[in-house]
Amino acid sequence: MLFPLAPEGRLFVIIAAWMTVITLLVGEAELGLFMVILTVALMGLFRNVRRKAPAPALGVIAPADGTIESITETRDPFTKKPAVCIRLRQRRLGEYNVHAPQEAEIRERVWPGKETDEAPDAQLEGRLAYALETDEGTRLTLALSVDHWPRMVRMQNNVPGNRLGRGKRMGFAGFGGTFEVWLPVGAQVMVEPGQRVLAGSALLGGLPESEATGDDESAAEVLQ
Repeated sequence: MLFPLAPEGRLFVIIAAWMTVITLLVGEAELGLFMVILTVALMGLFRNVRRKAPAPALGVIAPADGTIESITETRDPFTKKPAVCIRLRQRRLGEYNVHAPQEAEIRERVWPGKETDEAPDAQLEGRLAYALETDEGTRLTLALSVDHWPRMVRMQNNVPGNRLGRGKRMGFAGFGGTFEVWLPVGAQVMVEPGQRVLAGSALLGGLPESEATGDDESAAEVLQ
């Protein structure tokens, strides 16, 4: 398509476009105008703007368009090790594509109440969560809310064993939910509460060269 659309929304746009053509051909001008507006609105809702990932290889990329809500010291819900949790609120009128924060392999996936009986950690209640591991062995976690309304989550192709490309599109998650990224000790945080970020192109922080060393200076050096 000439206009970049998320795969999850193409059928909606095609149906609306055909209904627009039909209503205009039969002379229903007012209904046709409404269908034109609806088609354009759906194209905006399901747009898939191409994003270019920033250069630093150890940089952690924002998974969604939104605003940073909080940065807290806590524990990773999968590894149980000390971590920093960066939470962002998705923009209501942003695009709703989800991007991988790092090049990594999916080690675990949990969706309490749908794919799993219960959450492995209280932090993951009402969340679809992924435990990720980079080629260097660094662990991080990505989670997104699935208990808000209206909701449309299409992430079925991301299963344990799959590899994610850094900044690449993972799926679709709307509309206006929250996202959390847990970074290991030694990671550099590059955002602050209230800051707006763009999915696939804004840096949230940087990973240490190895989780074992927890060396802040190594991450900072790579990100300069």
